[in-house]
Amino acid sequence: MLIGLMQPFKEPTDLAKHISIEAKSKGIDVLYITPSDVNKEEHSTLGLMLNGDTWESIESHIPEIIDVSAFCLKSKETIKYLQKYAYLTEDGRNKISKESVQEILIEDEQFQKYAIPTSRCKAFSIIKGFLMKYSEVVIKPIYSSAGESIHKITQIDNDEFMVIYQHSNIKMTLKETFLYFQNIIPKRKYIVQKYIPSKTEQEEPFNCRIHLEKNKQGTWVIVRKYICVGTGQSLSPHSQQGGVIFDAGMFLKLKFIEEAPSIDNHLDTFALNIAKKIEKTRKKELATLGLDIGIDKDKNLFLFEAISAPNASLLLEEVAKLRTDYYTYLADQNTKRAPKELA
Repeated sequence: MLIGLMQPFKEPTDLAKHISIEAKSKGIDVLYITPSDVNKEEHSTLGLMLNGDTWESIESHIPEIIDVSAFCLKSKETIKYLQKYAYLTEDGRNKISKESVQEILIEDEQFQKYAIPTSRCKAFSIIKGFLMKYSEVVIKPIYSSAGESIHKITQIDNDEFMVIYQHSNIKMTLKETFLYFQNIIPKRKYIVQKYIPSKTEQEEPFNCRIHLEKNKQGTWVIVRKYICVGTGQSLSPHSQQGGVIFDAGMFLKLKFIEEAPSIDNHLDTFALNIAKKIEKTRKKELATLGLDIGIDKDKNLFLFEAISAPNASLLLEEVAKLRTDYYTYLADQNTKRAPKELA
């Protein structure tokens, strides 16, 4: 059985190697490909296959199943072509953004309590309205990663605001704040949100990252929960930017003591339920999903973001085992689907 593994990097990642080794033990050959490897005219693809410890170049037919990284979705024509002839684990259809994930929560009574008040940020007047209502707000791009380009604004009084960006805290007048954001907003799509204070006792921001994968039954399982604390950062904590990673169980016990088990269970229940909800909304079965969740001082959970391609560098063995288990499930399901014929 041949499974394609599409990632955007010319050199196969550590995860690709772990997946290939694990897959081989289950009778599956993994062909590592990038979008540029696909030859639409010949209905074939170049790729790399692991032989022992060496990646060897081969030319192959289009695999019937391709595990597609969300980072490859920029190659729209290639994805559109492959959809005709293969089952893709990710095709970008009805993709969830930081804005739309909040809409999903708000529109469902079961999930409304996890939503963060959010609005598309097209003008400073919208930011000002949020500030009047909540005093502290966050401005962030709809599409970004690793806490990129996030601003926090606190209204101190009618003509004084504190703007926090990366490691800088700047006091501004209303006019200065207006001019600052009127210069930023037109450059890309932004949202404004109520600020959720998910902080440690030392006032460091933290969130809980939950990494989910599908298993051999095609159902979601939680691979691991971990806490990222942003040492020295004023806003979003991310390990790529110097944040510190903690085991979620240990962190919750230290911060919430006797209430830790109930919060831990709450995180699990919410993660599994929202993963199913996101799939239903997207009308697409997914192979992997990451959730960034904040916890305020009253132990309320808030969904910051749903991530289509969560970082698996800390979970290589666990993810490789589950992902290849899922490949066996997909292969079984694929035999039940109508075959896709090449032109």
